[in-house]
Amino acid sequence: MLVREKTALYLDLIVLIVGRGLQVIAGFFTIKIATTILSPAQLGSLNQVTSLAVLGTAAVPVPISAYMGRGCLEWRDSGVLRDRLSSYFLLVMVVGLLLGLAAWVLQSQTFVVSGVTAAWVGGLVMLYTVGFSLHTMGSTGLNLIGNRALYVFFGNVAVWGGLFMAVGFTQTEGSPETWLLGIVCGFLLSSLGYLFLFWHGRANLGVDRSEDKGVLPFDGWTVFMFVWPQAVTFALWWVQSQSYRFILTWVADIADVGLFAAGYMICSVPMQTFETLLNEYYNPALFRSLKGQDKTGVAAAWNAYAAVYIPAVILFGAFLVGNASFLVKLLLGEQFQAVVPILLWTAVTETLRAVSSSLHQLGLAKVDMTVNILPVSVGAVTAPTMVYFLASHEPLMGTAMALFIAGLGVLALVIPISHRALPVIWPTRRIGAALLCGVPLILTGWGLTLFFAELTAPQAGLALLMSTILLLFFLYAFSREWLCKVKQLAVKTV
Repeated sequence: MLVREKTALYLDLIVLIVGRGLQVIAGFFTIKIATTILSPAQLGSLNQVTSLAVLGTAAVPVPISAYMGRGCLEWRDSGVLRDRLSSYFLLVMVVGLLLGLAAWVLQSQTFVVSGVTAAWVGGLVMLYTVGFSLHTMGSTGLNLIGNRALYVFFGNVAVWGGLFMAVGFTQTEGSPETWLLGIVCGFLLSSLGYLFLFWHGRANLGVDRSEDKGVLPFDGWTVFMFVWPQAVTFALWWVQSQSYRFILTWVADIADVGLFAAGYMICSVPMQTFETLLNEYYNPALFRSLKGQDKTGVAAAWNAYAAVYIPAVILFGAFLVGNASFLVKLLLGEQFQAVVPILLWTAVTETLRAVSSSLHQLGLAKVDMTVNILPVSVGAVTAPTMVYFLASHEPLMGTAMALFIAGLGVLALVIPISHRALPVIWPTRRIGAALLCGVPLILTGWGLTLFFAELTAPQAGLALLMSTILLLFFLYAFSREWLCKVKQLAVKTV
């Protein structure tokens, strides 16, 4: 029996890696084709529309979906999951309509998005809110209940379907509106995964629906108290991470927005993909281990998570620092090759953000998201202020330095706040070891850059392959201990 469970866990990991690998490929194709079809100015407009959509979606549906993810397994066991999913669906429909109307009015009155009509802005924001929210909740739920195959399938439907439709829509008119419409349609198509999750909830209607005190509640006040700090946190995070897309149009122009956004994507997309893979594998066991725990138990669960997560993202960040220029050569069109000088700072900034996001997991574990408000408040003040002053002198490097300074300030607050929230222990030894192992990762990438003086796409691919092999070696060296812990926790969820 134990052998069978271990085999199943390894198969789960393989399915997640393969599925996420396919999504990474789709993401890279999306970046390459978008930066080939669209000009820097058009990409800047696209990123402004996306930022508005992300702001509204992250303020309401995403925090509620995070709460539902926290309670999904408990509600399934209690037979009330279908009721929760029905409520969430209605809420997403209403919020999507309201946000679309708000975006239409905002664009009509202020023209905050350059070069896009108000009707397009409102429609895209509404469709993005509905599609992304249902896609996220559906895929998250499928992963939590253990249906890795469907989870991977619908995740790939979103990215590959969106890519094919974006390319198809831009064949007749290469515009940021039609490209984003295709991407959004991928999310809408992937929302079919929500129906599968809903069907799974129906399959558990026969179990005991008694109000067990140990089951996470879903009354309006409890959800509101969880959501409002999340909404504030996401709004402040948006100001920190995406307000530059509008400030740059004041101090520079929309083309600089497109150039910087493309350069930042080279680091943010791989890092966020890597983070997601780690959390996909670990979160089901983490959430199951939190049920019924006191503060000490919750802290112990977070300690185990941090020992896995933080060293891994540091190693991946070092990989990006050394090799981001190769990604630019492979993934960005010729108009965007000028972003190479800012990549060191964007890679370090993404690593700081990834480490800081461990406080978000602590808030989820504690069911208290107020712990995140102070750090992102500092980031929300620092980032736009520094962008305004620094980018007026040097648009690309100034923006990169501004976001780095903001990220450093956030991390400086995250550590003491986490200690005040719970009796946690940061994995300082593993962090130190990861930093040391990161040095050869960086030097290898930089050395290969010097070796390939006139870099071509095949050479960039070869250099990435060599660096990736070294990265995997270090990740494996770090993973042997925590994989055993993950297996022990995951067996309890079976």
